[in-house]
Amino acid sequence: MNDRQAQDPVGDMSDIVPEKVEIRDRDEAVARSLKGPAAVAGTVIALLFGSFQLFTAYAGAYPDLIQRSIHMAFAIVLGFLMYAATGTSPRSRPSIIDVLAMFLGLFVCMYAAVNYDRIMMNPGISNRWDLILGVIATGLVLEMTRRILNWILPAIASATILYAFFGPYLPDALAHRGFSVDYILETLYMSTSGLWGTVTGVSATVVAGFLIFGSILYYTGGGEIFVDLAKAIAGRSYGGPAKVSCISSALFGTISGSAVANVVVDGVFNIPLMKRLKYRPEFAAAVEATASTGGQLVPPVMGAGAFIMAELTSTPYLKIALAATIPALLYYVGVASSVHFEARKSGLERIPKELIPSIARTLPKSAPLFIPIGLLIYLLVQGYDPTTSVFWATVASVGFYVLTAGSWAGLRERLWNLVSALEAGGKAMILVACLCACAQIVIGMFNLAGLGIRISEAVIGLSAGSKFLGLFFTMIVCIILGMGLPTTAAYVLAASVTGPALIKLGLSPVAAHLFVFYFAIISAITPPVCAAVFAATAIAKSNWLPTGWLAVRMGMGGFMAPFLFAYCPPLLMAGSPLEIIWNSLVSGLGVMAMAGAVMGYFGDKCRWYEWVLLAAGALLLLKPGLVSDLVGLAVVGIIFGLQKRRQAAAAASLQPAAG
Repeated sequence: MNDRQAQDPVGDMSDIVPEKVEIRDRDEAVARSLKGPAAVAGTVIALLFGSFQLFTAYAGAYPDLIQRSIHMAFAIVLGFLMYAATGTSPRSRPSIIDVLAMFLGLFVCMYAAVNYDRIMMNPGISNRWDLILGVIATGLVLEMTRRILNWILPAIASATILYAFFGPYLPDALAHRGFSVDYILETLYMSTSGLWGTVTGVSATVVAGFLIFGSILYYTGGGEIFVDLAKAIAGRSYGGPAKVSCISSALFGTISGSAVANVVVDGVFNIPLMKRLKYRPEFAAAVEATASTGGQLVPPVMGAGAFIMAELTSTPYLKIALAATIPALLYYVGVASSVHFEARKSGLERIPKELIPSIARTLPKSAPLFIPIGLLIYLLVQGYDPTTSVFWATVASVGFYVLTAGSWAGLRERLWNLVSALEAGGKAMILVACLCACAQIVIGMFNLAGLGIRISEAVIGLSAGSKFLGLFFTMIVCIILGMGLPTTAAYVLAASVTGPALIKLGLSPVAAHLFVFYFAIISAITPPVCAAVFAATAIAKSNWLPTGWLAVRMGMGGFMAPFLFAYCPPLLMAGSPLEIIWNSLVSGLGVMAMAGAVMGYFGDKCRWYEWVLLAAGALLLLKPGLVSDLVGLAVVGIIFGLQKRRQAAAAASLQPAAG
């Protein structure tokens, strides 16, 4: 140890910079590193893809089938260019098979667009050529999804196609009359019930616009500004670095739709800082994984889930976003409380003053981010549709960024940044487009064969009419699906099979779909397959299993929030202002108390009986009802008072006697 380290046990913090690590989501493949003409082609196609989406956002989308097929044409061509079939495929260029798939994808998608009038005027009527192209289109979507994600979703989609055909030969519980190959292909390719269905439509309009918007915010400095702002707000509090992760992840969640993306952007700043301040690697990684996972719960983006939810429930997008606000706050109250209690119990360091940026200097720097986001929220509140709103927010972001360049050299650099942002936005759409189209195959076959109704009836049967059991079984289904699928795909599949059951058990459509969505997201921190935890442990160099279970403890608020709003509609903004405020405050205190019980600290370290009483008081606060609320408040208040008194007595005994 040198003299400088001896004087400062924390060490010199000035050299903390983002660590360069390669993060690979367990659900997503690594794209090719294209070179030469292939790289130029990838850039041009991505820019054209982004430009098409911006143009249709401004001028208005084409008719459904045309908009969706052109969107998928770009995605398939770019997908087969950028993602290899196997690990032994060329990494710097596409293979001959990839090029063939690109041209076939372009042809089958544009064929559907060109034949729009015939398909719409004569649904269910096709020729042999249509059916051949239907086979090719379906096969290309399945293969592209396998390359970019993994085999699970394509396998599920293939199984549903087989189920639609072999219905008459299955056991009675699953049997149906069955459908011919021709009819299945007509549904998949020659209608808007299959590949060109509603979920693909959400990808082709709203989600595409938000991905470009998020890419532009990120390339104009969004990631670092969010971290700096979080440091300025919470850096000097107990557990400051971990709370910075909570705040920055929540902020970045407004422009990101991925838990792993949140971990990568925020974690390379926050995890090294926590480790330098003597935080355990497992704790640092768990904080980042849990906080980043919650970013998908934060309106307005919500990992693309809000837009799909609006379509599936026929509910205005703004109502979905408002309903999700209080549950998202409860999630972060739970995470921040867990961080605070662990910091107090373990005596964790705060961020040194010299590393905390001034709030007076940070706020002006954040204007390029919050002005467009504020405009987006304003337009949505005024009743503009999400596609139009995000387009003008994107225009505002670009305009502000260009006009504040300051010099010609700065302007040139910023224009290139914007080109890079549009390219990145175009490439980001591949993942969402392929999983939406593949999920749409599943939905189309579910609806065709009535499988969703059968599974819904099974859930109701297992629950025996019990609302709690129905919610519990749905939670298990969503977590299992989420272990192998990206959030959006897991939500779409789980909602299609369990959403109707929850509605029959008495939940509103919005509450039912939000319940499903929450647990599809929380699967990102639930072992054994927990993508956000894997990404965080790669940065922290920690053991993934202890990190995963610690993340589950810290995310307990996320596990409780769906049950809370399922039983308490005011938490979804459904009730009088007094009901909403009271239930929000009581639920927030209940989540804090449960975090204290889980972490073993509230006003002081918990003894075993205090842990039991604190957990009981938390459950009483979380149970709707005035009597349970008052009893819970009394129990939690008594525990807090006793612990603070014990803490004060211990502190007084350590002080030297006066005189």
